[in-house]
Amino acid sequence: MTGTVGTKPTYGSVSRYGAIAMASSLDQIGPVARTTEDAALLHALIAGHDPKDSTSLTDEVPDFAQAARRVDVTGLKVGVIRQLQGEGYQQGVLARFQEALDALREAGAEIVEVDCPSFEHALSAYYLIMPSEASSNLARYDGVRYGHRVLPEDGPLTIERVMGATRAAGFGDEVKRRIVLGTYALSAGYYDAYYGSAQKVRTLIQQDFEAAFEQADVLISPTSPTVAFRLGEKLDDPLAMYLNDVATIPANLAGVPGISVPGGLADDAPAASCRWASSSSRPPVRTPGSTTPVRPWSVCSPPTPNRCGPRSPSWPPSPPSRPRLQESEDTYD
Repeated sequence: MTGTVGTKPTYGSVSRYGAIAMASSLDQIGPVARTTEDAALLHALIAGHDPKDSTSLTDEVPDFAQAARRVDVTGLKVGVIRQLQGEGYQQGVLARFQEALDALREAGAEIVEVDCPSFEHALSAYYLIMPSEASSNLARYDGVRYGHRVLPEDGPLTIERVMGATRAAGFGDEVKRRIVLGTYALSAGYYDAYYGSAQKVRTLIQQDFEAAFEQADVLISPTSPTVAFRLGEKLDDPLAMYLNDVATIPANLAGVPGISVPGGLADDAPAASCRWASSSSRPPVRTPGSTTPVRPWSVCSPPTPNRCGPRSPSWPPSPPSRPRLQESEDTYD
């Protein structure tokens, strides 16, 4: 969407210590760079075990930079996911994606099609799991004992009114939308029907990945079904914004590593392709005919919902002063 390289490491390979949690089983920190070699250099710096993060992996950090410089793809099996192409994808995006497949085939890679039927439900599952965990994590910002406090303009200063004024002033429309959706999904009588069912779909998606990686070394798909849209163009259409995540959400739910690389222009706007790898991934490769290398990133570790690790004392940073804003004492669990 931006013409840059974006890396999503394996869940737990980069510490989340110091990051303010949104959805603890989904949150990850990864580099954004001009090329995958730059992303590899940055990834090597931030990866590794951190005892302050309870979800941090203890695996040894490989030499990402050296791996990203390799160019041989002979014999590499590249899996094309049947569910992440075709209907709903712009023709320009599919044309650039096919060009990438042709370049890989000409360089000696074997292109195979894989079937991941549960991916069709990934978007629905994600937008139940993520808001549910976000509503729980953001509950700490109540204006009482954590973060900042906004006083109501008039009336008595009760806890309920202070909490309402604080959250109304501090959260934007999208954050409020996700909190309401998540709170509803976690409410009594609906937990099993919504959040519980979404977690079952998550397990099916992990199983689809395992089956796909038995047929291919790496998986590839367009990063987004559309080209980059203009800034602010879809702010009034949240559903359209959500649908742009359809190709990247499965990897996040399963915890597998992935990377998005520029795929050229379509309709005068950037288009990109996304690659995913498993724990049995082949050596890293560079896309033939492109200056942007592709790295099957690290190893795969299936995610499990965990509480977030301890927060850094330097977080959250204090925002600029605002009218009717009073700072309360920060407390950390």
